[in-house]
Parts: sequence; structure tokens; C-alpha cells
Amino acid sequence: MVTAVKKKHITEIAEQYRRNNPERLGGVVLIWQGQEYGWKNELRDPQSERPGAYAVDAKGNIWKAVGGNDYDGAERWEAV
Repeated sequence: MVTAVKKKHITEIAEQYRRNNPERLGGVVLIWQGQEYGWKNELRDPQSERPGAYAVDAKGNIWKAVGGNDYDGAERWEAV
């Protein structure tokens, strides 16, 4: 379970990324262990992310990569 404080922190990281990268319109900001590590134009391919990674869209919706393992990637995205 993700606490309200953690959600706020994740959202703040994504907002900072968007301020620093205004050319990245829409899409999702990817976050791992409290740091942004990338951006994708849409939420897709959980297998290319590690379990525990987060994705935040421009509206503030958050998903968490779950299942799987670090080598094979996550099995799915779950809304937070």
C-alpha cells in the first residue's frame, strides 16, 4: 500500500521532471527509488520496468509496476 505522503512525494518528483523538461508533453514520468529515470509517451510494457517502479501521468495518476523480477521486468501496472 502506498501512503498519502509517498503519493505526494512521487507526484512532486514527476512535477519537477515536467518543469525541467517542458518538451515532454503528456506521457508518464518513470520513478525508481525516489528518483526519476525517464519518460515515455504512454504507459506500456511493464516488462521493461523493474517491479516497484512508478509511472505518473500529466494528470497526477500513479501506477506501480508489480510482479515479475528485476531480470524479466514487472508483470503488470497497478493503479495506486
